[in-house]
Amino acid sequence: MKTNAQLLTLVQFLNASVGEGKTKGQKKLVKIGERIQPLLDEFNEKKEELRLDNASVDKDGNLLLNEKGEYNFNKEGVKKLNQQLKDLLLSEIDFTPIQVINPEGLSDYPFLSGWVSGIEFKKVEEIEL
Repeated sequence: MKTNAQLLTLVQFLNASVGEGKTKGQKKLVKIGERIQPLLDEFNEKKEELRLDNASVDKDGNLLLNEKGEYNFNKEGVKKLNQQLKDLLLSEIDFTPIQVINPEGLSDYPFLSGWVSGIEFKKVEEIEL
């Protein structure tokens, strides 16, 4: 199983590796990104719900916003929100690895391991520090 934290890490690696999308591998990374986008959207929706649930309100239940139009949070709201966000990041997501039919150009991206199947990744040399 994968977690939301691992999903966010994958998205960071994908974004850093796509470049201008000129190589076969980069174009395939874009396609993989499109396939995981619904998972990212679901995470962002849940995160926004938690922010809304913990935002400060006035006595009538109206949201209190700052000058930038963002939610205000009191001390307890921030503590509760931070714990809920941590729980959300560590929660498992329902994910089936993406079957890659033509893995050409993807073996250089070991961060895809566990997210895709059908690719034999090049071994990464470990450097002793």
